Amino acid sequence: MTRMNQYDMGRAFEYGIASQIMNSIPIRIFENSSLQVAKECFNKMSDDEKRKIYRASKASIDFLISKDKFFNNDYLEIQIQSDQTGKSGDVRDILIKNISSQTEIGISAKNRHYAVKHSRLSESINFGRDWFEMDCSKEYFKNITPIFTELRELKTKGIKWRDIPNKKSKYYKPILGAFSIEMTNLYQRDPLQLANGILKYLLGAYDFYKIIKENGSVTIISFNLYGNLNWGPKLPIPHRLIDISMKENSDTTLLMTFDKGWQISFRIHNASTIVEPSLKFDIEPIGFPSNLSRHIIEYT
Repeated sequence: MTRMNQYDMGRAFEYGIASQIMNSIPIRIFENSSLQVAKECFNKMSDDEKRKIYRASKASIDFLISKDKFFNNDYLEIQIQSDQTGKSGDVRDILIKNISSQTEIGISAKNRHYAVKHSRLSESINFGRDWFEMDCSKEYFKNITPIFTELRELKTKGIKWRDIPNKKSKYYKPILGAFSIEMTNLYQRDPLQLANGILKYLLGAYDFYKIIKENGSVTIISFNLYGNLNWGPKLPIPHRLIDISMKENSDTTLLMTFDKGWQISFRIHNASTIVEPSLKFDIEPIGFPSNLSRHIIEYT
């Protein structure tokens, strides 16, 4: 059996969720290339992995159907979305649409994966503009350009990341330091724009249920930021950045703490074997408002 990567496992789980919804309620499937890719990923899996996906999907969808009356509507259609939708502020993998009322709900289906974004930093990426419509300063680019220039030179020599013994202290930590300073400066420039904007960038412009499959359990979370979901209260959006600092005993992870209970982890890493003139984040909310609805189901 072919070894599955994280992308394939995630796509296979999307197909499992979509299939379970189709098995549970009257619904029409929207045929597209994303559905075909997800189906192919599912079919490549071992029988044991398929069984785990089936049980995790059934447990989570049975729960949501019992909690959200939207699933009881007629004229429903299900669609697996393209990866490209995430670039336009839509993090939902699966859409369930009511064709009659033109309403919809979304699901983000993840296989052992809690990160919400995998954003990059480089000397040419204006993350402030991309994330919350605030341009990064010239000073920020002045500070990071020599580091990424050096990485570009290493790339031309074919140097591998694993052959750089001090990469965390020489590259990761200085980039994180410049990023932290710039975040602080951007916040001082417009506190509300940054605090509001970063959460909307990470969680998207639409409410959704997040379903995370683990080995033996599945977690359902209601990210009801705009009040459009029937299970889970509306979540407060932060207004203030309280603290930004390195995670204790880490050279690779920055923590940003906001009001309303939100805390976000930014773990920086390389995403390739050969050195590249860019670094990648795994960005994950790790602190939530006290009224967040989360349900964990054990399955065997």
